[in-house]
Amino acid sequence: MKLNHKRGAIPLYLQIYEILRSKIEGETYVYGDLLPSELELEKHYHVSRITVRQAIAELEKEGYVKRARGKGTTVTYTSRINESLSEIRSFTKEMEERGRKPGTRYIDIRKTAATEEVANALGIEIGSEVYHLYRVRTADDEPIVIFETFLSNDYDFPLDKESYQGAMYQVFEEVGAKLPTRVLENFQAMLADKRIAELLHVRTGSPILKRCRTSYNAENKAIEYTISYYRGDRYSYSIQLGG
Repeated sequence: MKLNHKRGAIPLYLQIYEILRSKIEGETYVYGDLLPSELELEKHYHVSRITVRQAIAELEKEGYVKRARGKGTTVTYTSRINESLSEIRSFTKEMEERGRKPGTRYIDIRKTAATEEVANALGIEIGSEVYHLYRVRTADDEPIVIFETFLSNDYDFPLDKESYQGAMYQVFEEVGAKLPTRVLENFQAMLADKRIAELLHVRTGSPILKRCRTSYNAENKAIEYTISYYRGDRYSYSIQLGG
């Protein structure tokens, strides 16, 4: 594809950015591939090295690629994971059904006192003891979502991190807790703060989808309250209403 050098055309670096972005989204270059070198792009498009670097910088800013000195520019983009909200499923099951490899990069589990927000969600007194589980989940080794989960103290959940490498609902069954039969969900758009950005490997200020879920068992008792932070460039949701 040739660049438009005519007067009034958009800057050349943005034209190259759009071309490369289209090739990445169209899977000419897929996750893990190396883009052509700056020298190759410079010669192919007949532009300066500065123009090429500006184009790649835009791609990196948008999360499409990552540059590493001595290694080149690697594609980091994968198509969005679209989750249907038609049934209650774990992250692990969701990824496996899509042919993605689920994983867990960071885990912390401890007992803590319920804040007002957590207490209201679980229907308990402020300050009551709850389990606090914090995890960073991955798809094909790429961080996708942070789960901050508060669990009812009515069950003896394990405090060893290894128990939470996989699906959390499997742990529910192991401790005799009944699986959720009903959930209430709330979605909000937000921007990544420094900690979220570091854990999800995005820039501070990147779009994040915040999801708050309260899960209830068959007796209509709240057993789980989870605050999730999804990468906005990797996750989306579909909702079907009616038949």
